Amino acid sequence: MAKIIFYSTVSPDRDDEAWGAFSLARRAAQAGLECEIFLAGPGTGLIRKAVRDRIDGKPLANLQTVLEHKVPISVAPG
Repeated sequence: MAKIIFYSTVSPDRDDEAWGAFSLARRAAQAGLECEIFLAGPGTGLIRKAVRDRIDGKPLANLQTVLEHKVPISVAPG
């Protein structure tokens, strides 16, 4: 089976847009598709606890669903 990789370099400063990869991954996981999220550049800031703690609404729901479905989240080094 093919795997969908959602790639994002959008920084957490761009709130809703930054969580776009998580929204797409949530939908894919709920549809039973194998997927992964890959964060690079400014997008790596999304994994910081301070950033995760300040989100709410739809972005938080997307993150929680992605975690519940155990979607792998990879981060580019550097």
